[in-house]
Amino acid sequence: MATRTLKYLSPAQVAEFQRDGFLVLDQILSADELEILRSSVDVLEHWAQTHRHEHFAIESESRSKRLAIRKIQAIHRHGGAPWAALMTKSETIGLFEDILGPEIRFHHSKLMMKPPFDGSAKHWHQDLSEGFIARDEIERLVPIGDRLQPEHAPVVAIQYYLDDSNVENGCLEVVPGSHHRGLHFNPLGADLVDPSEVVQAPVPTGGALLFHCLTYHASAPNTSRFKRRAPVYEYFAPTEQVALLPRQYDYGRSVRSATTA
Repeated sequence: MATRTLKYLSPAQVAEFQRDGFLVLDQILSADELEILRSSVDVLEHWAQTHRHEHFAIESESRSKRLAIRKIQAIHRHGGAPWAALMTKSETIGLFEDILGPEIRFHHSKLMMKPPFDGSAKHWHQDLSEGFIARDEIERLVPIGDRLQPEHAPVVAIQYYLDDSNVENGCLEVVPGSHHRGLHFNPLGADLVDPSEVVQAPVPTGGALLFHCLTYHASAPNTSRFKRRAPVYEYFAPTEQVALLPRQYDYGRSVRSATTA
């Protein structure tokens, strides 16, 4: 890292991410971007009231008369131009190059929603074994156990926040340094997650959270009257250890020639 010029992050931020497996960025989306993306979410929510699609997941137990969306898979496709542009946002590509090096590939996107009072909890898990990698590949990697280190699976997500993410509306909870503990089947059990190590990771509107695919994380339900809308875009650096990731959701698309969104 010392020989590479950093484009977005400071050396201290890179060191923090490498140590903890996550990093909070207080501001990365502009006011204009926030307005456009929020308006797009409103349109998608309206559409979902009368249409069904396999990439739109609905909260099973909603208190509202309206259908409450939990997740929209491949949001860079379903959301139109602003979401496709977010995939190649220059600041984002710069910070990923700071972390992973110049050979960056896009893997997938999703919009995670926690509607007011309806947003459900998410169990403790690692993204690498959360359904975006072929099952036979998981079965090959899991026995490696604590020998599987972050550099062996250079897959990192950025979760943008269109609203404040806090304790009341279900911000992410993480275990710092857990990305150094190998790969396990989800959900992660009590033997792996020590409550005394858990920290909450609130992020302000317009900010983002970076986290490694091996970092233990979860989220509580939204018990507030406020929305928590948070798109996730995941990228990786090519390596033999993740060569068998399935080709879906534009897996493997190069983003090196990214332009500003």
